[in-house]
Amino acid sequence: MLKNRGVLGVLFGLISATLYGITPIFVYHAFDHGADAFGLMCSRYIIASSILLIVRFFRIGFRSWPASKQMLKLFLLGSVGLYSNSICMFTALKYLPSGLSMVLFYFYPILVVLFGWLFYRHVPPKIIWPCLAITLLGVALSASDLSGGQAKGVAIIVFGAFAYAMYSVLAAATMPKSDLLTGLIFIFGGAGFSFVVVWLLDPPGLPTSMPYVADVWLPALEIGIVGTIGAMGIFFAGMNLIGASKSAVVQTWEVLVAICSGVFFLNQSFSIRQLFGAVLILSGVIVLLRVEAKQNNADILLPT
Repeated sequence: MLKNRGVLGVLFGLISATLYGITPIFVYHAFDHGADAFGLMCSRYIIASSILLIVRFFRIGFRSWPASKQMLKLFLLGSVGLYSNSICMFTALKYLPSGLSMVLFYFYPILVVLFGWLFYRHVPPKIIWPCLAITLLGVALSASDLSGGQAKGVAIIVFGAFAYAMYSVLAAATMPKSDLLTGLIFIFGGAGFSFVVVWLLDPPGLPTSMPYVADVWLPALEIGIVGTIGAMGIFFAGMNLIGASKSAVVQTWEVLVAICSGVFFLNQSFSIRQLFGAVLILSGVIVLLRVEAKQNNADILLPT
């Protein structure tokens, strides 16, 4: 069994980032069959929150809910934080190359560290700074097509990074006060609520078409179950062990997984610059893993 909480937290982060990284394969498949981004996001959170609600019912029924104030905080994390980030990410792609959007968005780990320091007096360990520098440089090198960005798109993606960083910091403080299953139900339910409201209101510029055919519903199920319940559930489990700052660093592993998925499944190119960037991302995660192992002075033990 893994007795080292830090190492286990980093491993959870790597698994979560891997699940996030393979999700674009299914997103592109859904797009090829007529899906749009907002419809997929709407169905994603409806599927995720519905499944978790059913699981909770069979485990403990409809009792032992958190206090009203706690439920409201969790709901707002989803309906405001998670929703805002999703809107910014997909809207920015109208104005920016995808590579530039990725690089600008991964400014958010620095914001996570700074927000945690500012709001909760969580002084970051010294190792976080070189790890952040290495991994962010790796993201910058791994992403391609870094020209042609427009000012509006830059403003949108930077706002999305701020929204996600704030969401991560607040979630790190709020989620431990509730069991993981219940917390995810309210967060996913909040995000789903916002997307459903936008779907029903149908405002200009935010078209939402719900998936109706099997070639779209099947990817939507994968995104909802694997890319949302699995990825985010494991992410929060890891964040409860190592905190928001280190989780943000580990999450950059997603870039490497996304690039490899694109090469092997979507016939996308992989340059020497991207390879070097991937090596830097791996280096940052490995350094963090080694430091966690030394700080906790624990080994991997086999059960007797």
